[in-house]
Amino acid sequence: LGLRVGMIDTERTAVYAAEQAAFDGTDLESVQPFEVVVAAIDAVTSGAWWPGPGVRVTSTRRDSRSSSARLVDDSVTEIRLSREQMTVATAAHELAHALAGPAAGHRALYRAAYLDVVAVMTNIDSVDRRHHIHVEQLAEAFRDAGLSVGERRWPPPPESTGSAIAL
Repeated sequence: LGLRVGMIDTERTAVYAAEQAAFDGTDLESVQPFEVVVAAIDAVTSGAWWPGPGVRVTSTRRDSRSSSARLVDDSVTEIRLSREQMTVATAAHELAHALAGPAAGHRALYRAAYLDVVAVMTNIDSVDRRHHIHVEQLAEAFRDAGLSVGERRWPPPPESTGSAIAL
């Protein structure tokens, strides 16, 4: 995820556990068609708030079990989604890597980006707006795991985006 060889992302496992605690059993973890997940990502990155780089979404090889995000040049992050992880939660996780930048790993700045992406992604559809429920679940899971959240280096997300897509 953009870390140099030799750098250890020691907080990755704790973030994965926090995600599971926050989202397991919710519709954010339901496997969706590729097009639905891409539409959710596009709705965030094409919206007025998105302060991150351009994003390109592809699927992984059929036998791949994990998703990833990597900077392919100075202005585009490629998100690769595996069939097993074709969920809104995974899309938010990988999009947070794009926003925080590859050097952030899964550390505090990344976690701030993750909370902001979840806030936007789960409040796009004005009919199915989640307000802060999933953000609060994830923030609580981070606290319970002893994971701090950094200060964002971008504007805060709006309370709602006003556009509608189905998740």
